[in-house]
Amino acid sequence: MKATIKGVSISSVCAVVPSRVSKFEDEIKYYPFPERSSRKLAQTMGFREHRIAPADVTLIDLAEYGVNCLFDNNIIKKEDIDALVFVSQQCEYPVPGNSKVLHNRLKLSTLTHCVDLYDNCNGFISGLYNAACFISSSDIKNVILVNSCAGTCHLNIKDRNTYPIMGDAAGITLIKKTSNPDDCIYFDFYHDSSELHTLIVPSGGMRNPSSEESKILKEDSFGNLVRDDELHMDGTRVFHFVMDNIPKLIEDTCDYSGISKTQIDYFITHQPNKFLVDKLTDLIGVKQDIIFDNIVENFGNSSSATIPVNLCFNLSETLLKEYKKICFAAFGAGMSAGCAICNVGKLDFCSVQEYPCG
Repeated sequence: MKATIKGVSISSVCAVVPSRVSKFEDEIKYYPFPERSSRKLAQTMGFREHRIAPADVTLIDLAEYGVNCLFDNNIIKKEDIDALVFVSQQCEYPVPGNSKVLHNRLKLSTLTHCVDLYDNCNGFISGLYNAACFISSSDIKNVILVNSCAGTCHLNIKDRNTYPIMGDAAGITLIKKTSNPDDCIYFDFYHDSSELHTLIVPSGGMRNPSSEESKILKEDSFGNLVRDDELHMDGTRVFHFVMDNIPKLIEDTCDYSGISKTQIDYFITHQPNKFLVDKLTDLIGVKQDIIFDNIVENFGNSSSATIPVNLCFNLSETLLKEYKKICFAAFGAGMSAGCAICNVGKLDFCSVQEYPCG
């Protein structure tokens, strides 16, 4: 699916990460593999440290902290928020949705439109698309897009396949209606549900409710210890999905927008690990210095919040001063992928903020 939405722009981005840091060096003793093997994997994948919130800090806490950063810095007033779009694959409560919970915590206007999207690593692109659609088709002028992920502390520390990759974070993006015809976002999406089981939590939903059986640690085909209530990831298939589809998706989006790859200043991608991003860079055929691969080693993969973290960590100083043409690309469970190209710059706010964890 391709789309062009005019009269919208990103005006501020805030990334929130827990202050608590967990280091691979301290986790290596838990993995059921020789230490030498784990260290070699860490060097290849970029495992060094990741941010993990304590159990009493939720995705709403991180999100609230980020939106309040915008309030505290006089970026936007509460009464000027017309819509709140919350993207996550987690929930504060089964009912009501995250956007309503955050609306209550922030004490927003009763006129603020609330929307919840259930999505994972592709959620920044899908959230940006929905926010842009609201602006272009209604009287909405200001949308807060929230991408938030927490709960890494509850993951299985014995599963080397997923635990060292994951991290907690929230991304808060303010999207505004503009009168500038050059403020335009080009979108393209791709979905291949034949790869549904490449990234899946087999139990815990309506099809396979959580049970005593699903809580038992089992050794998977790769030697990792994992429960059916936890994320099962076939890393090889994820790698091939990305290599086979993301370069073409980027090419297609460039062709659709009339913007060549050489005109793109930066490619801001989702980052599951350093190895995959470096190989993707080679296939896209662009210079290493315009695609960053340092998010997993510093923060971890925080699902749909990874792109806002990437943007703020690597380009904050640049985007506060000047405009850059950016290609966003994300991919995740489903399997799903999305791409968006737009001008981003002269932002009112762009920063990584630490949520104090005591």
